[in-house]
Amino acid sequence: MKPNTLRLLSLITLGAAWEIAGRTGNARLLPPISKVLSVWFDLLVSGQLFQALAVSLQALAIGFVLSVLFAVPLGLLMGRYRRLEAFLDIYMTALLTVPMISFIPFLVIAFGLGLHSRVWIVFLFAFVIIAINTTAGVRNVDPTLTEMAKSFGAKESELFLKIILPAALPMIMAGIRLGMGRAVLGMVTSEMILAVVGFGAMLMTFSASFNSAALFATILTIVLLAVALLALIQNLDRRLTPWRAAA
Repeated sequence: MKPNTLRLLSLITLGAAWEIAGRTGNARLLPPISKVLSVWFDLLVSGQLFQALAVSLQALAIGFVLSVLFAVPLGLLMGRYRRLEAFLDIYMTALLTVPMISFIPFLVIAFGLGLHSRVWIVFLFAFVIIAINTTAGVRNVDPTLTEMAKSFGAKESELFLKIILPAALPMIMAGIRLGMGRAVLGMVTSEMILAVVGFGAMLMTFSASFNSAALFATILTIVLLAVALLALIQNLDRRLTPWRAAA
């Protein structure tokens, strides 16, 4: 059975189980999926989802692009030069283990409650995982490839562009996919805790009014957004690393 068929079968099974559980159990806790989809369509027609999407995507796009632009070069350098990795490793470990919401008070003091703080939260959520994966990708490059290139007189810049970057690209793209997932989490977190806007505002409003159908409809929209963005990155990964599909 093909993977797409299995995915479709999985979604149908989940939908059927959700509908049955919603109709036989506590509908206020878990409304039937038919009710959730009906409310989702109403939110879509009213324009409320589009308004939230426009606000949320602004911080998500800026923060994520900045995290990739900074994390990938830093990860390449850390993976290539052990002294730099030893110098920065403690900070990367700290960023990986410390809850990102603990930085919110400092960001509020520095940038206020606006877009800048939300962008920085998205950046922090995505940056560290992309940098660490990039570093690991460089570390996994076969050393015989770099030694062979050196023996033919390759410069350091040529090593990066022709040997290290292509070999590390699968791990880099895996880090970018993980970073996107964390960026969406950072987007929602910042909107719920820092500034009640976008999807965060919808989640807070519907949960406060115990409107579980609208709450699940908002969560479903966030999930669909994340799945769509991850699919785009996966498609880019296939284009950048066609030899993996061929293998």
